[in-house]
Amino acid sequence: MKKKVIVVIAVLALVVLVRSCLLPVTVSGTSMESTLQDGEFAIMSRDFSVIKRFDIVVLSSETLKETIIKRVIGLPGETIEYKNDKLYVNGKYVKETFLDQSFKEQKKREMESPLFTNNFKVTLKKGEYYVLGDNRLNSVDSRALGTFTIKDFKARGGIILYPFNKMGRTE
Repeated sequence: MKKKVIVVIAVLALVVLVRSCLLPVTVSGTSMESTLQDGEFAIMSRDFSVIKRFDIVVLSSETLKETIIKRVIGLPGETIEYKNDKLYVNGKYVKETFLDQSFKEQKKREMESPLFTNNFKVTLKKGEYYVLGDNRLNSVDSRALGTFTIKDFKARGGIILYPFNKMGRTE
């Protein structure tokens, strides 16, 4: 009996430890295509002490009253600008290597849009982050929701666990 109690306590401790460090996430919707697909399941890290540009993050959106998955584009204090489908951070061009070129062209044709990311410019204040979905023509993100702060972050990075053929890091 004593061994069973110890095993149960150990299992519960492990569950609490894992839940405090990791967040299971199921992708819902198409806003992160072509990187993440609707229905994919991932385990994300609850360690968001260091947020970097292009991290995939899980956020709590007060406006939408739901949890969303997006990519960090702008960091506190930066000026973010898109001109002719190119990202400029503080006036310097930054390549977005994670965006699939053929996917971008296909979506532009489908939506009859000359741009994948419409032109805009925003300057972030201290503590503000700017996030976008990878499927720019079909994403509700900072362009509509505004900026996010660290209190909105729930997780970042992670590993896709399902479907098995896509198992690996979320990048």
